[in-house]
Amino acid sequence: MTQQGAVLQGYNNELVKCVEDLCMQREELNKQIQQAEVEKNKLQHEIRILSDSRMLLNVLKKEVGNLNKAAELKSNVT
Repeated sequence: MTQQGAVLQGYNNELVKCVEDLCMQREELNKQIQQAEVEKNKLQHEIRILSDSRMLLNVLKKEVGNLNKAAELKSNVT
């Protein structure tokens, strides 16, 4: 019986160690997930800024085109 108890205790110790290792791995993964979320939010913000900048650039290009056309028309009239 004592030999069986020793074997069971060995299994128990191994299980406890495995559970502790899994808990540590989970904590590490949670840290990595949080870091990835921070990076994702930062990138999304930068994408928004770039998208807004592109939209403004397109509006400015259109306005410059309109001004050029107006200047051409004005120079043709005079």
